[in-house]
Amino acid sequence: MFGLLSQFSLILGINILINLWFNKTSSVTSNTAHIAGFNGLSDALKRLDFLSAVHDRRRFNYIVRLLDLLVSHRMGGLSGCAQRVLFNMLEEVALEVSLSQQQTGKLRRLIERVRAFSAGCCWGGRPLGSIVLWEKHKAALERILQIASSITITQPDEEQQPQWSDLPTECRREVLLRLSDPRDIEASSEACEHLAILAQEQRIWRELAQYHFTSQQITTTRQHNPGKDWKTIFTIARRSFGLREEYAEIIQLCRNCRCLFWRSLGHPCIVDQDPAFQKKLADVDRASLHVPIPPQTFLKFFSL
Repeated sequence: MFGLLSQFSLILGINILINLWFNKTSSVTSNTAHIAGFNGLSDALKRLDFLSAVHDRRRFNYIVRLLDLLVSHRMGGLSGCAQRVLFNMLEEVALEVSLSQQQTGKLRRLIERVRAFSAGCCWGGRPLGSIVLWEKHKAALERILQIASSITITQPDEEQQPQWSDLPTECRREVLLRLSDPRDIEASSEACEHLAILAQEQRIWRELAQYHFTSQQITTTRQHNPGKDWKTIFTIARRSFGLREEYAEIIQLCRNCRCLFWRSLGHPCIVDQDPAFQKKLADVDRASLHVPIPPQTFLKFFSL
């Protein structure tokens, strides 16, 4: 009797696990089914050629933002294949930063977050999951650290004219006004006394606020914080609304065939191959059929 009950409990438990796995798989499939031609995140990153795209300046910031989201909050939910692609992309980012000598701060933040994640995935001194996979991750991280540590910013020739200090104040101000990231303004103020003075000007922070926030958002923030200077208004609005994201190149979603593609490259759409479909869209603005997909939305397509 007890033997039959044990067998029945075992069978029931197996059925429950199978149902849970099937429901989870169905949920993931239903989310990714909205995107044509991709079986998962790693497949999408490969087929959209993110590794090569890292070396395209128009796409670099988009990819770095995507990596930042992955290593900050979602890396633990990635498959082993997706993790390998992620580390390969990080290595390419390190190589690009090394060659261009730009965006070193973004590379440093990515490395710090990957190291923090790796440290948090150990239990009793051993990594959780496949030891072989983590050994490969560790080797990749060592290569990335070696590349990062070898980056040396080339200083401008002291004999070259004009020097930064020779530029009129109006020119230096125009340089600051073209920075959209407040961290760049703060870093500039620490690097140069002249820029430190300019970075305190209200105009700099007013135009930065006008770039990132709508008129209504600025008005609301100022109404709730009367008498505050523009730097304070910007800081408060940033916490409330977040910063505007703008990319020179962005992934697009075709509303016709549900295909993801880089905007500058385009894609072969069913509209171009089906005369009947073309007739239906004769009066439709073709530009409206392509929807820009920011990094956060891109990851949502893959249940991340």
